Amino acid sequence: MKDSDLSHTGAQNGKKALIESNRKLRTLVSNLPGVVYRCLNDSERTIEFISEGCFELSGYKSDQFYDPDPIKWADIIHQDDKEKVYAKLQLALSEKQQFHLNYRIVDAEGNIRWVSEHGMGIADKGGPITRMEGFIEDITRQKEVEEVLKSRNRALNVAEKGIVISDAKMERFPIVYVNEAFERITGYSRQEVFGKNCDFLQNGDKKQQGIKIVRAALRNGEACKVVVRNYKKDGTLFWNELSITPVRNDNGELTHFIAVQNDITERKKQEWFKDSKNSILEMIVAHEPLEDIALKIVELLENSLNDSYVAILMAEEEMRNLKILAAPKLPSDFVSALNGIVIDPKSCSCGIAAYVKKEILVADMAKENSWREHKAFPFRDDLKACWSFPMLTHSNENLGALSVYSKKVKTPSSEEKKLIKEAAQLASLAIEQNNVRTELRNSRDQLKFYAQELEKTVEKRTVDLSLTVTRLEALNTDLETQIQERKIAEERAKTSEAIFSLIAQNFPKGAIILINKEMEIVYIEGTALMHIRKQKKPFERININDLENFSKKRKAIIKDHVRATLEGTHLSFEIIYRRRNYMVNSTPLRDRGNGITHALMVFHDISEHKKAEQNIRIALKKEQELNDLKSRFISTASHEFRTPLSVILSSATLIERQNETGKEEARLKHTNRIKSNVQNLVVILNDFLSLGKLEEGAITPGYQWFDLLVLSEAILAEMEVNKKVGQTFEIITSAQDIQVFLDPKLMRHILNNLLSNAVKYSDENQPVILRIEKDQESVSIEIIDQGIGIPKEEQQNLFQRFFRAKNSLNIHGTGLGLHIVKQYTELMGGNIRVKSEEGKGSTFRVTFPVSNKN
Repeated sequence: MKDSDLSHTGAQNGKKALIESNRKLRTLVSNLPGVVYRCLNDSERTIEFISEGCFELSGYKSDQFYDPDPIKWADIIHQDDKEKVYAKLQLALSEKQQFHLNYRIVDAEGNIRWVSEHGMGIADKGGPITRMEGFIEDITRQKEVEEVLKSRNRALNVAEKGIVISDAKMERFPIVYVNEAFERITGYSRQEVFGKNCDFLQNGDKKQQGIKIVRAALRNGEACKVVVRNYKKDGTLFWNELSITPVRNDNGELTHFIAVQNDITERKKQEWFKDSKNSILEMIVAHEPLEDIALKIVELLENSLNDSYVAILMAEEEMRNLKILAAPKLPSDFVSALNGIVIDPKSCSCGIAAYVKKEILVADMAKENSWREHKAFPFRDDLKACWSFPMLTHSNENLGALSVYSKKVKTPSSEEKKLIKEAAQLASLAIEQNNVRTELRNSRDQLKFYAQELEKTVEKRTVDLSLTVTRLEALNTDLETQIQERKIAEERAKTSEAIFSLIAQNFPKGAIILINKEMEIVYIEGTALMHIRKQKKPFERININDLENFSKKRKAIIKDHVRATLEGTHLSFEIIYRRRNYMVNSTPLRDRGNGITHALMVFHDISEHKKAEQNIRIALKKEQELNDLKSRFISTASHEFRTPLSVILSSATLIERQNETGKEEARLKHTNRIKSNVQNLVVILNDFLSLGKLEEGAITPGYQWFDLLVLSEAILAEMEVNKKVGQTFEIITSAQDIQVFLDPKLMRHILNNLLSNAVKYSDENQPVILRIEKDQESVSIEIIDQGIGIPKEEQQNLFQRFFRAKNSLNIHGTGLGLHIVKQYTELMGGNIRVKSEEGKGSTFRVTFPVSNKN
C-alpha cells in the first residue's frame, strides 16, 4: 500500500473517532441533571450553546435560545438578583477566577427557582474574556430544606428552655447539640459540652432518685420526666425540670435523645418559702416558744437571700431599747454591740427604723454616719449593707426591728424587699401574740391573786364581825361600850369593802361580778361591761332576768353557769358581749360553815387576742385560695398547651417525611394544621396575659373611630384556616359602612373569641353567622352557631374564670375566653347576653354605644 493510501486511511479513522467522542459527549451532557452552557460575556448573557436540561430547569427548550429573536439567560434571572449576579460575575472574571453563584430564576410558568452556577471565563488567544462556560443545577429543594433548618434552629435558640440533643448510637450518649438557652442556664458554652455526657452537670451529686430514673430511661430507650439538682459552671445549684424523649428513625432504630431543661429554681424557692411560712404560722398558732419561732424566721430569710445575715431585735418593755431575740449567724462581738441599741432618731439604722416605724436602707454602712459613730464600728469586713424594717402591731404600735446585713454594698431588690417585709410581718405576729399571751397569763395570775386576797379580806371581815358580836354580848350591860364596838366593826367593814372596790374598779380590761343564790347581781366593778354597770344603782341589787338588751337564751345560759358555780364547780368559758370577746372564770365563794353563798365571775376582755387569731385564719384561708387558683391555672395551662404542641410536632414530622414531589396537598394540609394550632396557642397565651392585666387593672380602652364591618371581615378571613370541613361564615347586615368609636384591639379580641368558640363547638358542614345591627345610639353584634349548645343549669356560671360546661370537657379550652370577653365588653360600656339550648346551638349578643366620647 502506498504512503498516500495509508495517510488517507488514518485520516478517516481519526474522523470516526472524533465523531464517536462528540456523540458520547453530547449523550453525557444531555443526561446530566442540570444545564451545560456557553454564552457571550455581555450584559444579556447571549447563549451560544445550552444542553437539553434547560427545559426541565427553566421550562424553555434549547431551540428558544437559538431563535432569531432568542431568549437571553439574563431575561429569566429574577429581577431582584440581576445586578448582584452581574457584579459578582464581572468581579470573578476580572480576577481570572472561577465563579460560583446561587441566585433565583423565573421559569416559563412564572415559578421562582433557586439555581447554583459554576463556571469560568474564556479569553480569545490571550485577549479579553469574551465568553463563559459552565454548569447550572436546580437547588430549590436544597434551599427549602436550608430554610426549614434555619427556622428550626432559630426556634430552638429563642426557646426559653434549654434543649440538648445526644447521640443514642454512641457510648455514653455524647452531646451533639445545645441551644442558647442551655448556655444561658448552665453557663457552659456549646464548645465546652460537645462530646460530653450530661452527667457532668451533677457535679458529684449523683445519688438522686431522679438520676436513677434518667439512667433507667436511657438504658431502655424510654421517655421520662424528673426534677433533679444540677450545677452551673460557677458551681451554683439550680433545680432542673428535665424531660427526655427518645428519637427513632423510619426503621424504628433509636438514634438520638432530646432533653428539655427548665430551670425551676425560683419556683422551688417560692414553694419552699411558702411551706416554711406556713410552718411558722402553725408554730405561732400552736403557741410554740417565741425564740424557736424567731430562729425559724431567721433561717427562712437567710436561705432566701444570698450572702446575708439576719437579726430580729425586740423592743423592751419601756420601748427605749432593742434586745437581740435571734441572730444565730452574726459574729458574737457584733451581736453584743447591737444588744441594747437605743430606739432613737440618732441611733444606727436598726434603732431609727424602730423609732420612725419605716424601713431604713443603708447600701454602704462604711459611708453612713450613724454606723461610723456606733460602738460596733469598725466591724467585720464581711458586713457591708444594713436593711432595717420595723415590726409593728396591727394597731401600728412598735415591737422592734428586723435587720438584714448583706456582704455586698447594695440595696435590696423589689423581690428581696417583699421577702423581708413578709418575714417582718411574721415576726410581728409572733411577738404580738406572745405579748398578748403573756399579758393574759399575767392577768390571770393577778386575778387569782386578787381572788385570794378577796377571800382573805372576807374571812378577816367575818372573823372581825364574830369578835364584835362576842364583845357586844359580853358588854351587853354597857350600851356606850356596845355602840363604840359597833362603830369599830363598821369602820373595819368599810375599809375592807373600800379595798375590795378599789381592786375591782381598777381591774384591767375586764370586770368582777358577784351573784347570789337568788340570781341577783350583788356587786359589779371593773373597766369593762359598762352597760351592765349602769343598770345597777349603788347599794341595790338587780336580777339577771331584769337585765336590758339580753335575750332570754343568753339570760338562761348565764343562770346555768351561775347555778353550776353555786354547786361548787369552777368554770372557764368565752362569751361575746357588744362585739367584744370575754374569757370568764367563775369561782364559788363559801361562808365560814363551808357553805356556798355567792358565785364570783371574773370577765377578761380578749377581743384583741381573738382578732389576731382571726387575722391568722384569714391569712391561711387566702393562702389556700391562692394555692387552689394556682393549681387550676397550672392544670389548665399545661393541658391546653400540650394538645396544640402535640399536633404541631406530629404535623411537622409528617411534613418532613412527605417531602417527595406530588405530596404538596398533604404537606399543605399539615401546614394548615400547624398554623391553626399556633393560632390556638396565641389565643391561649393572649387569654392568660389578658387575665393578668385585667386583675392588675392595667387595661384601659383606647377609643378611636373605625369601620366595624371591615374589622369583622378581616377576622373572618384570618379564621378560614380554623374552619372544619364544610363550615361556612356569613355576615348579615343592612349597612355598607358601620363606623363606631370603640377600642379596635379589644373589639378584635371579643369577636375573635366568640367566633372561635362558634367554630370549635360546631360540627362539620354547619354555618356560623355574624349579624351586625346599628341604630343612632348603639351597635349590636350577634354570633350564631348550631353547635352543641350550653346546658340551661350551667348558663349562670358561663362568664366565671376557668368555668367549662359539662358537655364541653372533651373539647380543648381554658375557661378564660368568655370571662375576658365580658370584662372587655363592660370596659367599653357594653353588655353581653347569651341564648342557648343544649344540642341546638348558641347565640351570643354584645351591645355597645356607638360613641364613647362622653
